[in-house]
Amino acid sequence: MSSATTSDSLLDPAPPAAPVVIVGAGPVGLVLAAELLSRDVPVRIIDGTPPGSSLHSRAIVVWPRSLELLDRIGAAEPLAEAANRLDAVTYFSQRRLLGSIEMSRLAETPFPFGAVIPQSRTEDVVRARVEALGGKVEQGRVIDVRDIHRRPVVEVERPDASGSEQIEASWVIGADGAHSTVRRLAGIEFLGSGEDVLFAIGDGPIDGDLHQNELLYCYTRSGALGLAPFGEGRFRLAVSVPGWNRQDAPPRALFQEVMDERAPRPGAIGTLDWTTIFRARRRVAETLREGRVFLAGDAGHIFSAAGAQGMNTGIQDAVNLGWKLAGVIDGSLEPGILDTYDTERRMAAERVVLTTAKQTSWGLFRRRRQIAVRDGAVRLAQRSGLLQRFGAPLMAQHDVTYRPAESLRDTLPGVTRKVRAGDRLPVFSHHHPRGRETPAPATERGGWPVIDAARPSVLLWAGTRQDGAWIQQADAVRAGLPATVPVQDISARPGFAPLLGTRPLAVVVRPDGHIAALTEAEPVAVRTALRETRTVIGPRETSGRAGTESVTEMGVAAAVSQGDAQ
Repeated sequence: MSSATTSDSLLDPAPPAAPVVIVGAGPVGLVLAAELLSRDVPVRIIDGTPPGSSLHSRAIVVWPRSLELLDRIGAAEPLAEAANRLDAVTYFSQRRLLGSIEMSRLAETPFPFGAVIPQSRTEDVVRARVEALGGKVEQGRVIDVRDIHRRPVVEVERPDASGSEQIEASWVIGADGAHSTVRRLAGIEFLGSGEDVLFAIGDGPIDGDLHQNELLYCYTRSGALGLAPFGEGRFRLAVSVPGWNRQDAPPRALFQEVMDERAPRPGAIGTLDWTTIFRARRRVAETLREGRVFLAGDAGHIFSAAGAQGMNTGIQDAVNLGWKLAGVIDGSLEPGILDTYDTERRMAAERVVLTTAKQTSWGLFRRRRQIAVRDGAVRLAQRSGLLQRFGAPLMAQHDVTYRPAESLRDTLPGVTRKVRAGDRLPVFSHHHPRGRETPAPATERGGWPVIDAARPSVLLWAGTRQDGAWIQQADAVRAGLPATVPVQDISARPGFAPLLGTRPLAVVVRPDGHIAALTEAEPVAVRTALRETRTVIGPRETSGRAGTESVTEMGVAAAVSQGDAQ
């Protein structure tokens, strides 16, 4: 099939009451459901896996950027409280230290740490938020999705042999994993290259003097070992294996042998809860959208487990799609904004495929010269500070960008800290649905601005001069915008000068904290930037503007950036 999607102007309008059908109740599907429910969008969540049927904990690390986004739905704090804190990612070669990326040194986030927690616990936390917002997970197996370019119909077979149900949907989201039924039924190809890499993985206790708050990558000529701490002496172990043709699961003895050979400190592995073989494949769907069907998470992309990026990338999918889809449904965003989901998130996925594949291959070097070059480069990066400067944002997923990009090269971080349109800005959003209780977001207690999660935001930056002329200029911008567009002057906020530079700016910020546009702090320029981001704005309505200092979100395509910060 062609990777081109059907234009929104050619799609028939769905019935007003038709729900968004989300197939898959893993972390990605649940986060997306919570995003939509918090905006009063009707949702039905269909999952074919019985609760508690999965033995394996699968994804186990939630990185800082994911915690920031989970704070939008009130899930970050309960998840962080239930998890083991991860302060650093440390690399060893032949049991000798190479370098360390310290998450605890991240300054531009209320969550300067990773959270190590079994995926099942993550799902419990997010499912609780979904239920608090009025949603629920329905058991059923999707057997057909048809008429995806007009009015989708999802056929669901019930597990109690009561027959099947035809669900007329407004939109269909495939968050149903690497073997996605929705992807197959939509006719979307799953493209990939490179050989699969095999890892034996398992969870269990290790008795020894091991790091309890560090993720360890231990490289030797015979292979790699990864150790992630759950806390209280329990770990996830990942061991590279050259091949595995046996039907039985990897035995504890295999893990102990590798532990003795590759770990920087000795440890005795106890009885493992489970073990299995994981194939590190690299695949990205040819498109993440076909008509009224979207793919998110592993349904749209899979890659190596190096760096624990998979679930975190899926959470970013869910939030990116969630605010855009909710905005289109409630009329605050133009339908064309939905096309940016595929361009933005597929490029982001391609980048993660590249970086995780590189990390996997570097950890499996066997030739002495390759190992010497790798080890020398990492040690030099550690001494110079480059490992921390570029490694921490990469691991935390703070460097994800939606800049206009012709290739992956265009998404690489710059030498300076100055941001461009598409980059993340350290501002954070949450949503308070009317009549519902939502936990107070951690970002309210931080030193960074809090933005709303549903409408366009304009941040005003004075640069080097906060004088009377600037105050008049800022007032003129406020007066020139509808009262529905919140505006905040952030000139007195610490920490923004290295990011925004010295000249006055208006920064149009999306609901997810990414910059949509950088433009002149002038009413016409700001209104133009808002329109180009496909935000529906009305005439100027200054009544009620006085005292408006809160910031809100906006649905925006970074491809319409107004320029870079100077």
